[in-house]
Amino acid sequence: MASARDEELWQQASPLVLSSAAATQSLAALVAQAAVRLLRGPQHSPQRRSKTDSPPGLVILLEGNLGSGKTTFVQGLGQGLGIPEPIDSPTFVLVHEYHTGRIPLFHCDLYRLESASGGAESSALDDLGLEELWSQAGITAIEWPQYLPYWPATYLWLCLEAHPQAEGSRLLYAKGKGSQLAHLWQQVLSQFTQQDPQENGILFSS
Repeated sequence: MASARDEELWQQASPLVLSSAAATQSLAALVAQAAVRLLRGPQHSPQRRSKTDSPPGLVILLEGNLGSGKTTFVQGLGQGLGIPEPIDSPTFVLVHEYHTGRIPLFHCDLYRLESASGGAESSALDDLGLEELWSQAGITAIEWPQYLPYWPATYLWLCLEAHPQAEGSRLLYAKGKGSQLAHLWQQVLSQFTQQDPQENGILFSS
């Protein structure tokens, strides 16, 4: 049986158009709800995971320029998990943890590592413990993942960009590693396009 490290890469064939911040949060809420179903399902039991080497949680890597909607997406994750407290970007720490939802949410913002050159900020990343972060039994959402030294064995990568022809809209690009996450993303998009038929349909390529 294939392990998580043997999983193939997949990518969305074309970007998804998000017409507003509310649409971004709606999509993220669907991702969170799908993650709950996945992580609480029998296919994700400890016994099953031990046979497949699959991680206990979902890692979402969020790229995009400042103001592109990354934190807005994480706020939508919180809504989908039923987290009552407000979600903002971590400023003085690398990770905020939320344990009041249906499953835990770990929100990382690595932007301040941009200027790190082996100093205190780089040491802070070392102290974070990446393997421990990947092993959290919940959703780990990481803004600015390009500053990580490496990525986990399975992940969902999302990139948000301003739409060049529609003010206030965003283009969302998606790719990932892991067949379970490809299936999860397809389910989410199917639900999302039913909610908002104006959004683009998605095709996948391996």
